Amino acid sequence: GTTELFGCVAIKYGAISAVVWFYEPSSGMGAMLGFSNVLYPSTPNDYTPLLYVGTNGCLYAGDWASGLLQVSTPISPGWHMAVLEEWANSTSGPYYVALYLDGQYIGQTSTSNLPQLFHGGTDFQYAYIGTGYTNGAWPNVNKAWFFFNGTIAYVAVYNTVLSQSQVQQL
Repeated sequence: GTTELFGCVAIKYGAISAVVWFYEPSSGMGAMLGFSNVLYPSTPNDYTPLLYVGTNGCLYAGDWASGLLQVSTPISPGWHMAVLEEWANSTSGPYYVALYLDGQYIGQTSTSNLPQLFHGGTDFQYAYIGTGYTNGAWPNVNKAWFFFNGTIAYVAVYNTVLSQSQVQQL
């Protein structure tokens, strides 16, 4: 099988930091980063909206690892920079997801189960910027393809976990 960009970086290096600079409009929502096992507009069997603004106005960063592994925070309209980080301490875990917003650390969560980004479950061939599929246990979503209705100005992918000072410098 093949693996999409985000998963390739995470699997090869044991870590990924995805940086997104975006404009959140009033009543903004939608996935900024995601991956799935099929191309849009097909309905995927497996998918993850890695970074999205929910219908409740909160920013979410997460993955699926035999259960939802997610960090969230309320967000206001305007320009923001989000940093989603996912990493493993070893090839057998534990696995972590962390979120920064505008240079401020929001939080992290962990699991011993293999997340989808690290090839848990199936092959994910397709990475998306500006959309992602949502359904099931993902909170505050539209339960379909979830297009971001704001502006994405910048996306960067790093093959390491950034320190808090590096995040603040961005």
